[in-house]
Amino acid sequence: MTETRVELSVNTELEADFNKHQHLLPGREVSRRHDGSHVVLTWLAPDAPPGAATMSPYFTLVGDRIELGGIDYYDTAGYEIN
Repeated sequence: MTETRVELSVNTELEADFNKHQHLLPGREVSRRHDGSHVVLTWLAPDAPPGAATMSPYFTLVGDRIELGGIDYYDTAGYEIN
């Protein structure tokens, strides 16, 4: 399995919520830094397509549970990779 190193930005106010649910994401966190109003995580993503530079996960509420709804990946120019 090849893992791709991507970045993920989380609004600082949502960091605690993200921390509770990051276990739902495939892969693992490599590093974390604060950049103004965001926390920028470097993530090893096993399912990222070639050329992915950033990932944008979205979560859904199912009953009383939070689940991973999906992940959008983007290249360095900011275009979504499908």
